Amino acid sequence: MDPHLRILQVNVGHGADAQDLLLQSMAQWSINIAAIAEPYVHRFLGPAWETDLDGTAALVHGTAAGTPPLAVVARGRGCVAVIVGDIAVVAAYFTPNRNLTEFEQWLAQLAVVVDACRPHPVLVLGDFNAWSQAWGSLRTNPRGRALENWAERFGLVLLNRGAVATFVTARGSSIVDISFACPSLARRVQGWRVVVGEETGSDHRYIRFDVSAPTDGAPVRPAPPEPRWALKRLDRDLLLEAAIVQAWAPAPDRPVDVDAEAQWFREAMTRVCDAAMPRAQPNTARRQVYWWSPEIARLRQACVTARRQWSRFRRRRRRPEDAAAREAELLAGYRVAKRALQAAIKRAKSEARREMLETLERDPWGRPYRMVRGKMRPWAPPHCGIFRCVSD
Repeated sequence: MDPHLRILQVNVGHGADAQDLLLQSMAQWSINIAAIAEPYVHRFLGPAWETDLDGTAALVHGTAAGTPPLAVVARGRGCVAVIVGDIAVVAAYFTPNRNLTEFEQWLAQLAVVVDACRPHPVLVLGDFNAWSQAWGSLRTNPRGRALENWAERFGLVLLNRGAVATFVTARGSSIVDISFACPSLARRVQGWRVVVGEETGSDHRYIRFDVSAPTDGAPVRPAPPEPRWALKRLDRDLLLEAAIVQAWAPAPDRPVDVDAEAQWFREAMTRVCDAAMPRAQPNTARRQVYWWSPEIARLRQACVTARRQWSRFRRRRRRPEDAAAREAELLAGYRVAKRALQAAIKRAKSEARREMLETLERDPWGRPYRMVRGKMRPWAPPHCGIFRCVSD
């Protein structure tokens, strides 16, 4: 098992397509846990999703092998905390439409949720809609000052590095998605970064980083996987012949050393099994969601290219006379590419649901039954797919 926890943080802006792309990115990057602000759907998504009381913040269990289960610690309005492995993770969101007094009251509620995570080391991840020069903003507003004081009071360390905007629109950009950690956990955070060259489907960019396992100064090395064989392809005649040949091999010298004898027997059985049947391939999770296709991947890359061209043109210092028209043209091209991506995702999901309903008619005790019973693998369609189709 990988000793690192891979974490993803983003605001999907209540967008269905943004949430779909998030699930694909989690599978593609083998994310263990994602902190989401403003999720699109927060009900009927199975035990892998944990949300706050308002449905504006969520923590999502990833499909990567070895991901520890989520255990809810506390929920509030705009914040939820879970234990995953040996750490606590808090997802948070505060709307920009409320005043400073309400923001300070919300911080007091968030403090209660964070305090409930003790004694675990804690991560606080979210969209706070607060500006501060401490995390790269051009200026510090009252909310940013209040958030700085709150984090200092709890002894939290800021993880944001650099001044790459996390929120980008045609009207401007800002840094509102913030990551905090307690000091002991901050030393274990590796590779914190804002992902620039990826289409998210929303105005917010992804934030990615890893949390390493506690090592006490010693490097953690995962044990090598045990060999496995494909028993269904066993050749019994070859097995018998290989066992006879192996029996001719000399055993360890006397007097008997138990460890040496066990090692000799292990190697002998390995050679016999290798002669009689092939090795089983490791059971690795698929790194894509059920509706993903090469066409959608191509359309997503087209969105990235169109958005990059638009962003680069906006940053040019020497602008031609028709700069406004050219910028509007590039922005329109990006929006066209984005709409094509959204339409392709909807078609792919609709087709997958149709095929699932046909499967339900043909074999009700097969895939649909396993899905309802929670026996499907993590990359299978979510439970809400069937319920929505049936209700429609």
